[in-house]
Amino acid sequence: MKKILPFLVFIALISCSPQSGQRPKVLAHRGLCSTGTEFTTDENTLDALIRAQEKGCEGVEFDVFITVDSQLVIKHDDEIVKGELYCTRSPFEEIRAYVLPFGHQIPTLREWLEQAKKTPGMMQFLEIKAQDNDKERELIRRALAIIKELDMMDQVYILSFKSETLDEVLRQEPRMRVGLNSSSLHGSMPPQEVKEHGFAGVSYNSNVILNHPDWIREFQELGIDTFLWMVNSKYMKKIGEDLGFTWMTTDFYDEIGY
Repeated sequence: MKKILPFLVFIALISCSPQSGQRPKVLAHRGLCSTGTEFTTDENTLDALIRAQEKGCEGVEFDVFITVDSQLVIKHDDEIVKGELYCTRSPFEEIRAYVLPFGHQIPTLREWLEQAKKTPGMMQFLEIKAQDNDKERELIRRALAIIKELDMMDQVYILSFKSETLDEVLRQEPRMRVGLNSSSLHGSMPPQEVKEHGFAGVSYNSNVILNHPDWIREFQELGIDTFLWMVNSKYMKKIGEDLGFTWMTTDFYDEIGY
């Protein structure tokens, strides 16, 4: 029974498929960090972004923290060196001096976006990492200022796992496109609630969609973008295609990209 369960789930998903006829776009998770299925550079670095640009990726996702001295840095985890170096508790000078495993530095948001601007057709998905509410508001204010200064409002999408964070983004800049991340049913909003908040998209883990495949059609009818993650296998790619997702997020662009 265990062996046929995934097949039955897949059939159920396909039966709910919107069959939009348009393939999903593919975004590289934390930049293009892999060659095939092997990680070959540091995630969330300018090297990973440049690789994505050279490959022609349709979009990249990256993560942003604000340091103790109010610099915006690109890093997935707050902890850099346990007990010694953290994005939110350490000065930028010390963070900048740290060398990542493949030899790269942790970049700033400005550096990332200045590089990203060279390929205006590639969407940038900026995830705000959860931290103190006051610091998040400052992060949002500073990030929006850089985005506007570089004239990149049309190229950037802001993501967060916290709906209140996205509400704050829209309070500060109603024109900004924002998307709600979720890895669980508890943190997931149904389509109509997403629409009421004014969110432009949802980035839901596959576990959420396995429980609510009917939501995809509802999101589409409401004009809300849908992101599926993580799509690291041909099996999940097929589900993303047949359900008609707007975007698929992958660690392995060489394997999943078109």
